[in-house]
Amino acid sequence: MAGFERMAVVTASTKRPPALDGDGLRGDPVVNVASVKILPLDPLQPDIEARLGVGLDRPHELLQTFARLGPDILQGDILVVSGVDYPIMMAEEWFWGPESADFVLLVVKDSKVS
Repeated sequence: MAGFERMAVVTASTKRPPALDGDGLRGDPVVNVASVKILPLDPLQPDIEARLGVGLDRPHELLQTFARLGPDILQGDILVVSGVDYPIMMAEEWFWGPESADFVLLVVKDSKVS
């Protein structure tokens, strides 16, 4: 676990869209997890990208990071890193090597600006 702690140098938070109201409308996302340490955002690993069935011809880039399993982070939430919102496309439990600790793999969307 000490290895992960040394590598998790990015502080992030999450926002979650509220439930639909009586009129079928959804308000703005609100803070769900105020602070969580994550690994730096990296391009998505090709094997995970293939499993998701996404191609290279898309108007956004998929990035990945890991956090400790425990904070309430779900697909559909928004990961906020340095003031930038990244929609969470996948949140999956992950077992990492010899440490046998539980983590969550987060795949987020980074919209490309042309």
